Amino acid sequence: MNNKENKKTSSVQGGKIFGDFTSSFDVDIQMFKEDIEVSIAYSTMLFKIKIISENEMILINSGLKEIKVEIEKNKFLWDSDLEDIHLNIENALYKKIGEVAGKLHFGRSRNDQVSTDTRLFFKRKIIDIKKQIHIFLEVLLVLSEKNIDIIMPGYTHLQRGQPILLSQNLMSYFSIISRDLIRFENTLKNTDIMPLGSGAFAGVSIPIDREFLAKELGFKSLTKNSIDAVSSRDHILDLLFSCTSLMINVSRICEELIIWNSNEFGYINLSDEFTTGSSIMPQKRNPDYLELIRGKTGGVVGELMSLITTLKGLTFTYNRDLQEDRQGAMSSVITVIKTLEVLSTLLSKTTFNKDKMIDNAKNSNILATDFADYLAFKKIPFREAYEIIKKISDTLSKNNKYIHELSLIELQKISPLFEKDVLDINLKSSIEKRNSLGGTSTKSVKNQILEGKKFLITQENGK
Repeated sequence: MNNKENKKTSSVQGGKIFGDFTSSFDVDIQMFKEDIEVSIAYSTMLFKIKIISENEMILINSGLKEIKVEIEKNKFLWDSDLEDIHLNIENALYKKIGEVAGKLHFGRSRNDQVSTDTRLFFKRKIIDIKKQIHIFLEVLLVLSEKNIDIIMPGYTHLQRGQPILLSQNLMSYFSIISRDLIRFENTLKNTDIMPLGSGAFAGVSIPIDREFLAKELGFKSLTKNSIDAVSSRDHILDLLFSCTSLMINVSRICEELIIWNSNEFGYINLSDEFTTGSSIMPQKRNPDYLELIRGKTGGVVGELMSLITTLKGLTFTYNRDLQEDRQGAMSSVITVIKTLEVLSTLLSKTTFNKDKMIDNAKNSNILATDFADYLAFKKIPFREAYEIIKKISDTLSKNNKYIHELSLIELQKISPLFEKDVLDINLKSSIEKRNSLGGTSTKSVKNQILEGKKFLITQENGK
């Protein structure tokens, strides 16, 4: 091969490498439906304002619809050498209808086109996420009602603290994830704003009907500044933060379930379909699905930090850095949806070991706070009551004995304030006394479940 041929080959190879570097093809292909819908709406608007004729609009829209069908049926021939899917669709339309295809781009820039596609795409994904959160919250409500009376130890620092109802613990999951649902609702509002009609960044010279476009595409409002419209990505940051918050919260839930599933705790039984065996230890069943959810959380957190870092140094109007805005969000959305699907099914098939939970509550000094409260109700300062019970609890623990096992005579040796009614202190009474708003009493938890049902109905009705 001579030097001339070498240079030619090197040039072709180099062009291919650099083309791949600048291409957004692999990411944007996920938005082909939105891109075509936006173009059809824009063509219809151009006819409405008399920029193109009715026949031209019909020709453009028919061609775009044919392309959409071809893509859906995997019959469309993508050219990955082109910069993005928008050029692929544009070139395909030229081949179908000729020069009329060029009229589609009067008054429209790739900047506001892609920004509109992206908002429309993520708007639909947010709605999908909200549906999956709703299903997950319904699973928690069902589990809470079904297991309303199971008593278990409540923990701080992974140390047994006070007795609680399992149902209250499950409703704590409901409480935190319901706030994530609200976050996604707010994210949807910030995404449901149409930038089409902003042009490259300065607006457009044609008498564009943006209100018509918004109605055609289902957007609730319009961007108010064309520079901001094409250069800001805070709606994607909102989405990534909402995804991150939800994944962190479900990761915490998974961590708790992993601990409860261990032999040391033995509080839950996971369905075999959500565990895997060891390659060498035949007795083991590993909670892989829960661990994978916990692991995938790091990727979502990373995508949020990536976009934050990209945006922090950008000037306004368009910069090519913004091409990197949606890949991480698309990946995070898929992770969130799959995670919620898995966790909803896993939890619905999980059973709880009632006897093990209550045994762990009994075989501890978990009622120490109730005995301290008893003394405080006798009008001595709580800190003094606390010290009395702390000393006796420490002594009893060394002898593998628990305060609720002491006789009245033994208790009265600790403090003469103990009377016969102190013997009424037990796990059930401890729980039912905690009837404050949000507390662990049966009445309180039933009210939390009722409020949870009302919340879901409100969300479903969009109020």
